[in-house]
Amino acid sequence: MDPLQVNCKPRVNGNLMQRFKGKQVILVTKVEDYDPEKNMATVQTSDGMVCHIILTPNNRLANVTEFYGVVTEDGKKLQEISRVDLNDDFDFSTYDQMLNLSHNQFRSLFMD
Repeated sequence: MDPLQVNCKPRVNGNLMQRFKGKQVILVTKVEDYDPEKNMATVQTSDGMVCHIILTPNNRLANVTEFYGVVTEDGKKLQEISRVDLNDDFDFSTYDQMLNLSHNQFRSLFMD
């Protein structure tokens, strides 16, 4: 696949998920709980909200994870497509500030 042809997905926090119902997004989270029976994770987003990730089958789940997925129609869950493990020292506060700037003051630079 040509990297120049890949469509960028918006990065969101818990609050911003409501704007992207049914759309693909990127969500960075701290995993709070994992239920392997239901294949569901309870996570905390960069803005401190709690939401749920409907996981793809995978044995391993890092403490801090970047999920690529589709926001459910209720805007409260993410159906995972893929994930990337991040370091435990990820700076959620700075990341959330960047999200707010990219969705508001500098929206024209980051959004179509």
